[in-house]
Amino acid sequence: MGLFDLFRSDASLSIADCLNRSVTNVSSFPATLNGKSPDGETTQLCRIFQKKSRYFIESLNSNSLPLLDGEPIDQILEMKRERIYALTLKGHLLAVSVSSSEPDFGKDFKASDWSIVTVTGKKSKIRLKPDELDQAALLERFSPTSKYLAIPGSLDARFPLKELINLLPKASQRNAQAHPNAYSYGKDAASQLVAGADPTCPICWKTFGQGEIMNIAAHEDLMGDSELGSHAKQRFVAERFNELGQALDERGIVSVEFACPHCRGRLPTSFLSQNHLILSVVGAPSSGKSYYLSTLLKLLPEELIRHYSCVLQDGDPTGNVHLNEMKNRLFSAITPEDAFISKTDFEGLMYEQLPRNGKQVALPRPFVYHLRRTQDASRRVALVFYDNAGEHFKPTVSLDDSPGALHVAASSALFFLYDPSANRAFRKTLRRKRDPQLRSQATDEQDTILAEMGIRIKKLKAKESHELVDTPLAIMAGKCDVWQSLLPEGSLAIPEDRPLTTSEIEQNSFATRRLLLEYCPTIVANAESISSCVRYFPISPLGHSPIVIPEGPLAGKLAPRPRSLKPILATAPTLWALNLIAPDILVEHEPRKAIFD
Repeated sequence: MGLFDLFRSDASLSIADCLNRSVTNVSSFPATLNGKSPDGETTQLCRIFQKKSRYFIESLNSNSLPLLDGEPIDQILEMKRERIYALTLKGHLLAVSVSSSEPDFGKDFKASDWSIVTVTGKKSKIRLKPDELDQAALLERFSPTSKYLAIPGSLDARFPLKELINLLPKASQRNAQAHPNAYSYGKDAASQLVAGADPTCPICWKTFGQGEIMNIAAHEDLMGDSELGSHAKQRFVAERFNELGQALDERGIVSVEFACPHCRGRLPTSFLSQNHLILSVVGAPSSGKSYYLSTLLKLLPEELIRHYSCVLQDGDPTGNVHLNEMKNRLFSAITPEDAFISKTDFEGLMYEQLPRNGKQVALPRPFVYHLRRTQDASRRVALVFYDNAGEHFKPTVSLDDSPGALHVAASSALFFLYDPSANRAFRKTLRRKRDPQLRSQATDEQDTILAEMGIRIKKLKAKESHELVDTPLAIMAGKCDVWQSLLPEGSLAIPEDRPLTTSEIEQNSFATRRLLLEYCPTIVANAESISSCVRYFPISPLGHSPIVIPEGPLAGKLAPRPRSLKPILATAPTLWALNLIAPDILVEHEPRKAIFD
């Protein structure tokens, strides 16, 4: 006996087997459909029958209930004409329809394509590759399976993913034979043709499917990870879950922390529930990046809630602890010694040793903050910052051995902090000022570092040297309290109680660009050979000249005077960038004019 038994009528029943992509038309009712066990034995499981001008389906085996659109057939159910149903039987995934003519199963039905969607429908459809059609691949990528549905081609029939998995081979033998020694370290986010196509790890900047994510064991006895060593909790692909869908580790303890499947670093909270935008701050060694980030993360939340009805919150208190310590140190200080922030070490506390591409390397710790509208939580995004050592961007540093600067290629916005006090022409012009910052004798490598940043971005994005990226690039000319006197009076707009308007951003950009063209034209040339969207910003994270600490362990170091802290336009570059990359979140209060038209 075959898939179905026939008893004849004048109606038309179409049955499409979604596994072997065959279509059968039945013109007799009732039609009995059989299930098939792995050893080939068939069992009558349900029948579709006609009663007057209506059609019904009922189960014939209470021990093996078929599923109609994912729900068990535990009573007689009516089937509407001209509608395609997903019918799951033992051994079969069928699309069935009672109709006056053969239904349209789609031109691609014969192509054997499958796609995956979430039960809630909140995520985009994910089209599977042929080598992903095996149990291991799907279980690893989509977990728990109860949250996903499988769709054959473009057909409007959705099957529980676990039912498809049960009917697939346990391993892709064809793929194993074609690539017997293949091993993948994952794809770099910079190589994605479509931004955000797959989640990007904010630690190693590799992409992966949601089903590939790993959990971190919670039980105290589960120490020792195969990749990270004995000091780290075990990483695992979850196979057991509680009634809330939360993963359980080997000891049955709920695991609420996630890890990247490539570097195995701990991912931020709510990593899978919102997009993550990387904001890359680049600068030469000792250019003031740590002071800038500390000031930015102090002032930005205040301006966002005051002027944009947006909340910026610490999204990862554990991961952000070092940046929060710097911020609190600077703005809670009483003496210059208290306010001093040391230079970021090449592989110090801001870095973590993790595997990438088969070797242990130092990767910068991401600082993650959650941005959302106060009245609409659905309009939200996570912002990711880094405090890189400037040495990572030097041309002599190999990306393979020290890939800490690779985030620039995966970033949504770029910020280059230029220190005019390191430029000989600026120092010469400002020599009459008694500012200790102008006494620096360090080699000015800033134009080289900016050029190297552009080269790396284009290499990783597979662009030619003459091509431009569309990533917004803010050139931040720091310490503007020292050099703004070089410009004609009124050249810069510096409001104290509100963000810059569009015209003021353009005004400041024009004036700052013109000044940089005069004193360091290679900065302008390099910037405008990287991005098609460049703006120049005068900023000062401190707003005053620091002093030289006269004695003690920090003798000879420059440190800010806490009572004189008065940052100038520190948030302007970030607000400009956010308005470009997250325009649905930043909407300024009425009736105040928005940053952008």
